[in-house]
Amino acid sequence: MSMAVLCQVKRAEHPFYIRDIDLNIYSIEELCYFADHNLALVEEDFFDDALIGWIGEELQDHNFVRTLERIRKEGVQPLGRMLHALNAETGWIYVQDREAFEKTLDSNRRLPGPERLRRRADSLVGYGKYTKAIEEYKRILVMEDLEGLGEQFLGTVYNNMGVSYARLFEMDEAIECLRKACDSIGSRDALRNYLCAVYLARGEDAFEKLADERKADAEAREALLSEIKSMKVPEPEEDVNTLLGGWVREYHRETAR
Repeated sequence: MSMAVLCQVKRAEHPFYIRDIDLNIYSIEELCYFADHNLALVEEDFFDDALIGWIGEELQDHNFVRTLERIRKEGVQPLGRMLHALNAETGWIYVQDREAFEKTLDSNRRLPGPERLRRRADSLVGYGKYTKAIEEYKRILVMEDLEGLGEQFLGTVYNNMGVSYARLFEMDEAIECLRKACDSIGSRDALRNYLCAVYLARGEDAFEKLADERKADAEAREALLSEIKSMKVPEPEEDVNTLLGGWVREYHRETAR
């Protein structure tokens, strides 16, 4: 569903380009909307020289620029304070929502580094930026502070990285990631994703062999086979994407992540 953002202040003649998701924005309201809906992508360096310069040059909001520069110079929780300054400038957060927003910001600040990066990568998947998401998942896997997060966390990373590879039709990489996700967690949905990728890449015989090896439930096996076979043959890419699109959602429902 498309959404319109009513802009009541100056629009920029030249947009600001948000590289992560290939998005051009033209107003302070659009900046607010992006921040509100994509906190996982708003990192400490989000308000950099380029963005602050654009606000001053294109939007002519010099008071706001001075506020951002002062906060950045002081260096005390700059991101949270800059987001609050953005809200003060536009009133984008309703009074009744401010407490919830505060809790979200505080929760994000307290997250371990790998978890923050995973949420960022998952957001990129949501925008269809699969190559960028895979780069972030790979960064997570070489981080030093993973031990305390457990197998469930690693399984989530491998699952979502596998889905990203599958959406790029790099199926060998997808299968390997989904195998690791299945090994880490052993959940029904992780196995389902693994089986589906094997079928799409290697056919029904490979699917049946893997299902036997993993002792897949017969009823679930038949249901998945039926779902895959019901996809229209003439336009497989569209249908495969529809099927793949459910993987992350189903996986998160089961693992509460």
